[in-house]
Amino acid sequence: MSEHLENLSTILKALADPTRLKLISLLMFNDEDKRRVIDLADKIGISQPAITQHIKILKDVNLVKARREQNKKFYSINKKVFESYRKLLSKALEEPFMRCSFEGKCSDCPNNQDTIK
Repeated sequence: MSEHLENLSTILKALADPTRLKLISLLMFNDEDKRRVIDLADKIGISQPAITQHIKILKDVNLVKARREQNKKFYSINKKVFESYRKLLSKALEEPFMRCSFEGKCSDCPNNQDTIK
């Protein structure tokens, strides 16, 4: 599988949980541009350890970043990475529906680097 598809698969796995999607929404559309685990747990209604586990998964794909201020840790969306993932996903969803100008002959296609061989 190509690196492009591997990256997309990893991102989709990280997003494949309703709680993580809620976390992203809370962090993305947050007036303060930062939140603590306790704030997120309160908003979503799950335990702080559960929030921490979900944040770790989102941090592993660089969607969430952390910043320490004194003895508190604040989390926010990595907007640059989020936008690049959004573009990658959009491209992945559009390409299968584009008409093939090479009549299905993938070996002739200049875009075949993402084709599963």
